[in-house]
Amino acid sequence: MKKFVSLIVSLAFAGSTFAQMSGYSSSQSSGTTLGANETLTADGIALGNAVKLRGYVNTILSRDDDGNSAYDNTWVNADVDFLIDLSPVTAEVHIAAGDSSITDSNDASLEQVFGRYSFNQDFHLTFGRQVTQWGFDSDEFTNRYAVTTAYGIESRKSYVDGLRLNYNNGLFGLIFGIHDHYGLASIIGQNGTTADFDDGIAVDLAASVMFFPGLEARLGIANENGTADDDILGINGWVAWNPSDLTLAFEFDSLDGESNEAWDLMLLAHYQFNDLFGASLRYSHVDYDAAGSVFDSEADRISLALLFSITENFDINFEYTHVESEQGSNETDSDELYLQALLTY
Repeated sequence: MKKFVSLIVSLAFAGSTFAQMSGYSSSQSSGTTLGANETLTADGIALGNAVKLRGYVNTILSRDDDGNSAYDNTWVNADVDFLIDLSPVTAEVHIAAGDSSITDSNDASLEQVFGRYSFNQDFHLTFGRQVTQWGFDSDEFTNRYAVTTAYGIESRKSYVDGLRLNYNNGLFGLIFGIHDHYGLASIIGQNGTTADFDDGIAVDLAASVMFFPGLEARLGIANENGTADDDILGINGWVAWNPSDLTLAFEFDSLDGESNEAWDLMLLAHYQFNDLFGASLRYSHVDYDAAGSVFDSEADRISLALLFSITENFDINFEYTHVESEQGSNETDSDELYLQALLTY
């Protein structure tokens, strides 16, 4: 683990030095997005005066080789979003369809269907099915610094039903939500939590501060309470620094259940060399502790991603990830390769 951390720190120092020397300039994050009304600011294809359409088609080919055997996998998925502006009421409908050789599934679903009432430009109430704010990585394959997230190809965010109060003034964001569940049970590997308001409930509270353009910190807490004695408390925090073309990020999670516990961390360094090419180096560690079990596990992942913007709407991305994992007394090493074609509209 120390070798991985040293490698990330070295890259961060080198990237920072190069960023100061480079004459190329890119835009920084000027404000936090937590609690903001992003329906109004999102890009999309206008379908009349009140509706915009956006989406993507994503194809990923991957190979996982542990030295003894290799597995080839394929993901093909599409996402279509409708953004509706009837201010002060706005709404979004996200439709997703996917086909995975891992799960052998081919289905379509409503990822998000929610409305928003804006009391003013800073304060909003959202209601319906919406994505949780847990974690640094995006729930979509767009807006990522690599093909995968820090902990695998799937995002740790979940789509949940409920209400959320949102506040955002650009420099400060705050949310408070009440949901039918939160998805912490699947992260920690604990069964019993149900998606039913009659049996269980989940609440979350998160705050984000943009100290100055490019430096943002976020802290969130969530509690999930199901039908059985299975309360789960989760804390997630991250800090991201984006001075010009360099992005550095650190994330930490802690989850505490009745029987299982887990914690993890992530370190990321990304440099955007120009409009066409960027590269990311990322390290993550995951540690699971199942009380009274010999199947406690931990894993270290280090990833190198090369990201190519062929056109404004078409990307070709490559990622190599090396994983070292332990489960009980078993230790395994594996190498993962990902090739992604991503078309957005």
